[in-house]
Amino acid sequence: MKAPHIIDMHCDTITALYHSGKDFVDNDLHISLNRLEKSGYMAQCFAMFVYLEGNEHPFETCNRYIDRYDEIMNSNSGRIRRALSAEDIERNAREGFISAVLTTEEGGVLEGKLDNIDRLYERGVRMMTLTWNFENELAYPNYLSEQLIKADTERGLKPFGFEAVNRMWDKGIIVDVSHLNDAGIYDVLKIARKPIVASHSNCRAIKDFPRNLSDDMILKLRDNGGIMGLNFCPDFISDDIESDQIADMVAHIRHVRDLAGIETMALGSDFDGIDTPKGLNDCGKMHLLFDALVREGFSQREIDCLSHENFLRVFRANENS
Repeated sequence: MKAPHIIDMHCDTITALYHSGKDFVDNDLHISLNRLEKSGYMAQCFAMFVYLEGNEHPFETCNRYIDRYDEIMNSNSGRIRRALSAEDIERNAREGFISAVLTTEEGGVLEGKLDNIDRLYERGVRMMTLTWNFENELAYPNYLSEQLIKADTERGLKPFGFEAVNRMWDKGIIVDVSHLNDAGIYDVLKIARKPIVASHSNCRAIKDFPRNLSDDMILKLRDNGGIMGLNFCPDFISDDIESDQIADMVAHIRHVRDLAGIETMALGSDFDGIDTPKGLNDCGKMHLLFDALVREGFSQREIDCLSHENFLRVFRANENS
């Protein structure tokens, strides 16, 4: 079986690099350029994660992170290139380059202004999570506090949330519902004009945690043509976080395949935003997950769908014609 072309829909590495001052090429983080190349990555989506609480100027913060992202891309242009479309990713791969896709995590960076969606698009943003763990102008998260973690099934999108997702579809920015509460996810699915993603969310049927998706959500995501990305956060995978969790990660993939089809599954590691699972502690170990899938009888087509083809399809479907 040929090695997969990996596309990971979510990491927080740029924020980690910004605050640590570490080097992108070689570091002790979960992701480095050297390890991306070693593992055969086709593309990495880099989220500009902005911590909202106490931040009076989140849009400015987001742009500072993008400035750092631009510096990193420019400094390493002989090895990794920005991608603004699915075609860019495919062309970069043919020419021997990894692609970088710019995303944002935390819709609060918009500061309640639709024009900021346009500004982020112009800077290269092609996907945005509507919330993180705080309420913002768009919606509510499935997270209340460390003492009270539960699914919120009552409060849907706010009026600005409806406006924002429609502007995102108009511009060609993928709507990402990871972190969004249950009611908000259903609101997005009801009005979706393009395929959406849950970039880093697992299956609630395998691990009952509010950040994971219910079977009903997964089926509706399938009907939308959208995808969900396997999150490597140990608490989202299984109860036994002290043992090797790769088999449990495969269980989430198998559940989605059997429930909704492999076309609904992708990768969304959340590297450098999580404690990593036992058995897979950085992007250089990704072959271990795919080796496990082969042992479990997944076909080449299924692995290709999971590793890159599903994301390319959704990316292409969200682009402006």
